[in-house]
Amino acid sequence: MRLVASAVVVSAVLAFLAAGCGGQSSEEKWAGSVCTNITNWKQQIQKEVNDARSTLQSPGAGTMDAIKTDVQQAADATKQLASNLRGLGAPNTSSGTQAKQQLDALSTQLENTVNHAKQTVASIPKNATLTQSVSQLSALGPSLQSLVTNTKTTLSSIQSSSSELKKGFDKADSCKQLQRSS
Repeated sequence: MRLVASAVVVSAVLAFLAAGCGGQSSEEKWAGSVCTNITNWKQQIQKEVNDARSTLQSPGAGTMDAIKTDVQQAADATKQLASNLRGLGAPNTSSGTQAKQQLDALSTQLENTVNHAKQTVASIPKNATLTQSVSQLSALGPSLQSLVTNTKTTLSSIQSSSSELKKGFDKADSCKQLQRSS
């Protein structure tokens, strides 16, 4: 009898877990994926900005090459974010298609900014002085600031489009972390 009771309890627990009770909702999982990707990107960009600042504080023979490497790594991280966001698919909500379209639009902006950054770096003459190079690179500032602003705006817009998605963003640990770091 005891064996049967144990089997019933185990079966009930397994059924409860299989039904998804107590787990994350699909909206929370989707929001968590969005926030994880953005947090990883944000950390990589911050690292590259800090590296570039450090390099510029003690300029030397390899300063421009180091700056170009930092810009390239930031561009690679941004391209990866765009690819990851496109790969997420639409959340399973009534406004899922709209949320996906907003992420795709953000991804396109990310890719356009990467292309602009690469063109700017490529246009710096090999014999340019550090001052000339920094002047050309500073033109990237408004584009990068626009990316940050549009990323925040896109996330806010997605959350306001659906109470289900808002709950997902509110519950996802990675979204809480992203919110704290903003």
